[in-house]
Amino acid sequence: MSCSVNYCVSGGTVYDGTYTYGGSYSGYDYFVGGSHTIYYSTGQTQWCLATSLGDPTCLLFGKSPCVSICPDLCEDIFGPGPCPTPTPTPTAACSVDFDAIFDCEVTPTPTVTPTVTPTLTPTPTPSSTNICGGVAISVSGITYTPTPTPTPTNTPTPSPEVTRPCNYTGLVIFNTIDDYIRCANSKQFRDCSSGFIYSTTDVVLNPTGGTPVVDYVYGATINGDGVCVTYIGVAENISGSDVVTLTFEYGIDCSPCLPIPSPTPTPTLTPTPTLTPTSTPAVCCEYTISNLLFTANTFNIVNCSNNQPEIININAGSTIIIKSTVVPYGNNINVVFNDCPCITPTPTPTLTNTPTPSSTTP
Repeated sequence: MSCSVNYCVSGGTVYDGTYTYGGSYSGYDYFVGGSHTIYYSTGQTQWCLATSLGDPTCLLFGKSPCVSICPDLCEDIFGPGPCPTPTPTPTAACSVDFDAIFDCEVTPTPTVTPTVTPTLTPTPTPSSTNICGGVAISVSGITYTPTPTPTPTNTPTPSPEVTRPCNYTGLVIFNTIDDYIRCANSKQFRDCSSGFIYSTTDVVLNPTGGTPVVDYVYGATINGDGVCVTYIGVAENISGSDVVTLTFEYGIDCSPCLPIPSPTPTPTLTPTPTLTPTSTPAVCCEYTISNLLFTANTFNIVNCSNNQPEIININAGSTIIIKSTVVPYGNNINVVFNDCPCITPTPTPTLTNTPTPSSTTP
């Protein structure tokens, strides 16, 4: 495809004029006008108006890098040709042609200067007898209407074509986000058994279709699992989103919602030795906790020594290692499971002989 048009440069400079097709150079058409040339510079990847073909010094230049096969120089003084030929302003001419006829070319006779005589009687001054002392002119004329000077019409410069996809040059800055997407007004629920905190930005209604009540206990299905939770309320900037559906309302007491332990059967007196079970201690595991805030923070654990809840303080931006029988929970912390090195082996039950009561004879 070739550029089958001429181009006009009009900026009041020495390289003004109409540029016509001159041939092919480096795979592109080039155009010649006067002592200058418009050609595509492959080294500079742009169209260039220079004093000669291949001259790298550009008097005018196009977009760089350029994807147009036709010249795309500065649109203020550059456009499709040819350049309009300016119409010269005609010289103002006399609007009337006339002929003049002179009837007489006689020079008037000068007036005689009177001579002073010594006599008291003045001598009369002779008068001129010139019969043609003036000029008579006979004039005839034709009136002409001046031809108005035509006003040149400027051809509008077309808007440059926008090339897709857009190419960025220079410094381009894109905004980024971190790996925590925090939503305002997240609803929080605490697991009645483990103390784990669930968060969601979805609309959550109680089983009757109303708004959950703070500190009320609900049976719920969270992320597909059946749990008992207490509604903590609404908090801001909570990361994460759990799928929460409330199935039953228990009020303010967790115990009706928790599993009821099976009753311990009453041992029957028998001469056969029975095993006396020893309670299995809670599993104590190790976790690495990182504070995501730039201020001091707290989080919750269950102490391995006494199996009691405990609040731990952590400095701004700090990371500590902690042991707990539950997964540590809190706001704006990162929890990494390490190991469970503190597992206490289950003691081997010992055989205990239960004595059989002997009957007494009255």
